Amino acid sequence: MARQPVPLAAVESDVYLSRWRIFETDDGLQRLVGYDSVDRGRVSSALVTFNQETMRVQVSDGLIYQLLGEPGNFWDVIDTWDIWFHTITRGQGGAVKDVTEQMRGKSAGDDDA
Repeated sequence: MARQPVPLAAVESDVYLSRWRIFETDDGLQRLVGYDSVDRGRVSSALVTFNQETMRVQVSDGLIYQLLGEPGNFWDVIDTWDIWFHTITRGQGGAVKDVTEQMRGKSAGDDDA
């Protein structure tokens, strides 16, 4: 009987993300971009829930992101996003908007992305 691969979410614990932002693509999906605990740029899968009170975000691949500190405005965070977006869209681009402040402005009782 062949062994099934273990999903990344089952092996990796919470991901701590600093200098983070939330971007929404023209298909309506929202993703986190920022830097993890080893200072590696990351872009998440699509957001499923965003809890503003705890600053925890669950994404579609099952990972839980713990957001640290305030959102970043650093060029390297934007650069990480641009490289990922260019790769995933095969250079075709599309509309992208920064929804970080909108997401943070939600009421504390509204934890859906």
